[in-house]
Amino acid sequence: MLKLCITFLIFAGMADLSAQLSPGDLANAHKNLEGLENCTKCHEIGKKILPEKCLDCHKSLKEQISANKGLHAQAAYRNCVDCHADHHGRDYQLVWWKDDQKNFDHRQTGYQLEGKHNQVECRKCHQSKNIANNERLKSRGKDLNKTFLGLQGDCLNCHRDEHRGQLDKNCLKCHQMIGWKPVANFDHNNSKFILTGKHQRVPCASCHKNTADKSQKSDTQFTKYTGLNYKNCTPCHQDPHRGRLGAACTSCHGTSGWQGVSSKRFDHEKTRFPLLGKHNSVPCAKCHKQGRSVQTLKFKFCRDCHQDYHQGQFINRPQKGACEDCHTVEGFTPANFTVQEHNQTGYPLQEAHLAVPCMMCHQKTFNHTERYDFPDKSCVFCHHDPHQGTALQYVRQEKKQNQADKCMYCHSMQSWEQIDFDHGSTGFRLEGKHQTAKCGACHKGTDDTRIVDKVNFKIKNKLCQDCHKDIHSGQFADRQASSRAAGVTHCERCHMPADWSASGFNHNRDSRFKLEGAHLKVSCIMCHKQKTNGSDGSIIYKPLDTACSACHGSLPVDLQGKKL
Repeated sequence: MLKLCITFLIFAGMADLSAQLSPGDLANAHKNLEGLENCTKCHEIGKKILPEKCLDCHKSLKEQISANKGLHAQAAYRNCVDCHADHHGRDYQLVWWKDDQKNFDHRQTGYQLEGKHNQVECRKCHQSKNIANNERLKSRGKDLNKTFLGLQGDCLNCHRDEHRGQLDKNCLKCHQMIGWKPVANFDHNNSKFILTGKHQRVPCASCHKNTADKSQKSDTQFTKYTGLNYKNCTPCHQDPHRGRLGAACTSCHGTSGWQGVSSKRFDHEKTRFPLLGKHNSVPCAKCHKQGRSVQTLKFKFCRDCHQDYHQGQFINRPQKGACEDCHTVEGFTPANFTVQEHNQTGYPLQEAHLAVPCMMCHQKTFNHTERYDFPDKSCVFCHHDPHQGTALQYVRQEKKQNQADKCMYCHSMQSWEQIDFDHGSTGFRLEGKHQTAKCGACHKGTDDTRIVDKVNFKIKNKLCQDCHKDIHSGQFADRQASSRAAGVTHCERCHMPADWSASGFNHNRDSRFKLEGAHLKVSCIMCHKQKTNGSDGSIIYKPLDTACSACHGSLPVDLQGKKL
């Protein structure tokens, strides 16, 4: 019983001693060090807590300090109790932030917070998933969600590699901490594909597409930056030539623009339209207009580029007006259209027409193009009718039905001056001297000229006196007032067309004075004298006095005055 009491007093004294030696309970992280037998693990007799004692347990810190890395390697932070105090109870936080955790100067750790990092809460970075070698810290009893150890300064320790190992792990070669975009530090000229010309204005996403990340179980994507095929243009650009000109686009084009084709480097012979003749000197921009794709160019027909100068006049020909029927690429003129080909048209060239220049017939019309389609192929469609329609009435009816062009009834294509006209069809047959008379001798101009346009061929009166002067001054004009021919001299009663002599006149028949005896030998002028005294000089035929004395004078008389 006494021993029991003594033992109780000893333990009670020790309890009182422990209470007097310990200032309070240890924090929860150090609770395993409670008890007098553990004091020397942190304290040294007669001294305060030594940093070396702390580092016996905090080996990770000891390694950093030995490597002269991290916050605790600095002399200002070598004394642990300056920031860490214990014996304040189980729930006491062992870290004391002098100026508050939010105002901590992170530069002292050897990693300065810049840009966006200045706005991030501490635990956004200091968490278990970002700690390198976290299993090692965990084996040393570290609470990975509370420790500030284990982080590295590399971006990929905290951030996922969005490029999936395609680019340098040093993200700051391209990005800045102020923000991932824009990629201010990236220079495409340092890549394997230097951007020139219009490539400099192309959005990155046009070339760098998103692709599926096959290494991840989730359906994630990342942008493809490496492994792109850029040996030629076709992986990014569609080939409008469909391989006909080869894959080396740069042999003709430059990055300043597809339209800027170098004529020296470009061989048009490789295209579907080799440049021949005049086409070889045409500027590229005349055909390849700005904004017009090569694929949309049509060149099957000349009219795909050239305006139909003839405005569809040849559309009904077998070749539907194909320009190459008459023209060549060496030039539009002269036309490659021969006389033989012209003779196969609806108007063969004959005689004098063979010598006529094309432009004389194919003249420009009101729409400024030469006319080749003639609905009317008669002479008067091209030639002015000098007769003004007066000659056509004399064309025989049977000829009208068989002759399309009435001019050919009189004229020929060999020469207009060669006339083959049946004057008898007019009602006035040419006989005798009339056959040798020139047309203009009768058909004179209205102003008494020989200008063809003013010649009247439509003569209503066909009497001799209409063309010939009456040298008899009307002596033989019809005197019957009731007659329709009153005042008309019928020359044909005496004169014949063979010559103008009065061979048709019979003195005994046609006059009141018969020629008999010695009168048959008398010359006409002996009786028919010329008028005198300011007259028109015509010969007097009628009326004449038929008495003998009118011509022979008075009869002889005797001495007494009696007629013998």
